[in-house]
Amino acid sequence: MASTPPGKTQDETAIVERAVRRLYERKHADRHVQKNAEAFVSYLVKSGIRNEDDLVELASIANGKRYNPSEGSFL
Repeated sequence: MASTPPGKTQDETAIVERAVRRLYERKHADRHVQKNAEAFVSYLVKSGIRNEDDLVELASIANGKRYNPSEGSFL
C-alpha cells in the first residue's frame, strides 16, 4: 500500500484506493479524472461514508468531475 497522506488514517487510505480501483478497473480513464474521483471519495470517507459500494456509486455518478466542497458543486 502507498504511504498514508497527512490527515488520513491507513483505513481511510485503503478504502479510497479500493473504491477508485473498482471504479476504474474496467475503464481507462484520464489521470486527472482518476485524481478527481480519488479526491471526491476521500472527501466522502472523511464525511463518514465507509461503505465501498456507496462510494463507488457516488463517484460513478460524479463521472470524474472535480468536487468543490466549499460550494457543494461539481466543476
